[in-house]
This record gives sequence, C-alpha cells and structure tokens, in this order.
Amino acid sequence: MEILELARGKVTADLLGCLIDSDSIALRRYGWRQVTAALRQRSVSLLRDALLAIAIGEAVRADSDERDVMVGLAVYHFVAVQLGQSPAEIFGDAASRLPDGWVPDLLREFGGRPDITLDAFGWLLIQTPDGPGFTPAPPPYARHRDSDPPPHT
Repeated sequence: MEILELARGKVTADLLGCLIDSDSIALRRYGWRQVTAALRQRSVSLLRDALLAIAIGEAVRADSDERDVMVGLAVYHFVAVQLGQSPAEIFGDAASRLPDGWVPDLLREFGGRPDITLDAFGWLLIQTPDGPGFTPAPPPYARHRDSDPPPHT
C-alpha cells in the first residue's frame, strides 16, 4: 500500500492532512485483512503494518470514537500475544510513528493493558477453511431461534 510506504519512517501531520476519507477507508480495510493474515502466517511484520494502517486510518477520520477503535484494537492485541510479542512494544512502535494526538495516546495506553481479551471486547476466534479468523460475538441476550424465550431483565 503506497500510503504505508510514505509512512515507513514517521507519519507527519502534513501526510495526514493530505489524506481523504477514501484513503482512511482503504487503510482500515487493509489493516483488517492484514491482522488476520498476520495470525495465519505468524508474521510480526504483517501485524506491525496492519496496526500502522489502522492507526493512520483512524487518525485521518474526524468522526472516530475512541471506544469503537478500542473494540477493534483488541484483535491486534490478541494477535500480538499469539505471535509471542509484547502488545505494549508493538502498539508503542506504531504510536511513535504518528504525530501527537489521541490515536498514539490510545495506542500506548491500550497496548500496555494486561486485561485485553477477545471475549471482553466482543470477538470470537473462529476456524475457517483458510485458517483462523475473527467474528463479532453475539451479545449474551441474542436469540438464536425464534422459539427462544425473551431474555430476563
């Protein structure tokens, strides 16, 4: 991805200022594909690229919600652990490449958290014909059949 090539050293505020919504979408899509590829291929390099892509994509968006971003970052945190890496180091490296702002602050904080699990952030690790993957977990109150009784409140 060309944008990541431009961001190899350090992402500048000028670079972020040149990116538009479609760039943000492309970066976030790339990041989501690559985090799964990183797990399947056991590639720390792909994980680093995926996290940087997501981070740049979120830094460009004007309407990002920190809570929604954390839900997605849980997958990257999980993959770092599965690859035998320190999430704090992986997330800190991505944060160090970005200009100051809420995204690098969030990366540093989130990467250092010891309490991150897929379950806590609403994800399931699944097996697909292509290897492991991720899917949102159904809420605990989800009804799986029409005949299920409504949840108790």
